[in-house]
Amino acid sequence: MNARPLSEQESRSLAFINAAGVESSLIFLTATGMSKSIIDATVPVRELLRQHGVHDYERQPQGPEHKRVMQATFLTDGDTHSLQISLYRPNTKQGDPRLWFSMLGKHASPDDVLALFIVDTRVHVANISRVTFDGSNLRETDSESIRLLSQLGLQSSLVATELLSALRQIANCGPLRAVCGGDTAVGRSVESALGISINSSRLPDYKGIELKSGRSQILTRENRANLFACVPDWSLSGCKSSGAILERFGYIRGEEFKLYCTISARNTNPQGLKLEVDDLARLLREVSAEAPHNVAIWRMKHLENRLFEKHRETFWIKARSERVAGCEYFHLESVVHTRNPNLPQLERLLSDGTVTVDHLIKRKPSGGAQEKGPLFKIVKERIPELFMGIPNRYSLTASIPF
Repeated sequence: MNARPLSEQESRSLAFINAAGVESSLIFLTATGMSKSIIDATVPVRELLRQHGVHDYERQPQGPEHKRVMQATFLTDGDTHSLQISLYRPNTKQGDPRLWFSMLGKHASPDDVLALFIVDTRVHVANISRVTFDGSNLRETDSESIRLLSQLGLQSSLVATELLSALRQIANCGPLRAVCGGDTAVGRSVESALGISINSSRLPDYKGIELKSGRSQILTRENRANLFACVPDWSLSGCKSSGAILERFGYIRGEEFKLYCTISARNTNPQGLKLEVDDLARLLREVSAEAPHNVAIWRMKHLENRLFEKHRETFWIKARSERVAGCEYFHLESVVHTRNPNLPQLERLLSDGTVTVDHLIKRKPSGGAQEKGPLFKIVKERIPELFMGIPNRYSLTASIPF
């Protein structure tokens, strides 16, 4: 899957499209594809078209005589254009699904990023490398599609309003004393103050809203936030348990035999591990630089289900930490409120290294292995790209958004 991190402008434009509450899938244009008038219809694109009843490549025979042509709306700054989109499977290369937009060269260049989404069964495409959907141009444009996107923005729920009020009350009562130590201290202290009992449930924490709390980034080197934990599909994996992964890649640290590491699709880590996204088979693979290469495999559908299950609605809470007389205290500062994961974006963010996987495995005194994960994490500043709707940002020490 061809992908790269989005620029700041592209990220803002994608966030505006997400505000409509519609799923989108990104297309990364290449010089080769533009010169040959070929765009690969990746699995996320195919799934988006199929789920919205627009087109099913699986049922489309190969060959030009079976090509399907329809009208699509192309969005640019302040204007829209009606273009033809061709959906086809060539006779060559096993009929790999393809698509193409007429006159694309007038509206896009190599390395541009297109966002494809569906409104009322019509394909809409925005060149987010050129368009600036940040709300500032809404009054100047006559585009019905852009106005539609702005009108579909999500409103805060009553539960979210209730939770925000409760957090502000806690913040106004002064710093919270930590109920434990370590990375989970902020979250457990906040949940305790809200009257939420500590448990291992995979369900959201507060009446359907997931709470993710962390120390202010300036006080910690960790710039990632936890998304969810998910074990591999051991039946597909080369290693059949966390213990097997530990035995193969673990190391001795002090008196412990452990494997605490981060795996990314961007580069190979010191243990020789890397992530690879197989978009055709819809699998996430953890591979080793040394044979046997297959270490662990996750089904993308399972990861998407975990993301949706855990983050239908989430409060990302930031707290400032301080120590007084040897005890840690937390000053609740702010909240970022997200809703509805944009599931097709998960595969892209895994591919470009924005979402990573952490192993936290160590050998127990009994000789077995214990893993707190694997944990899927996202770079904090990229969180808005993964959710529909422009995130609401609130101060917990003021009564208005910031």
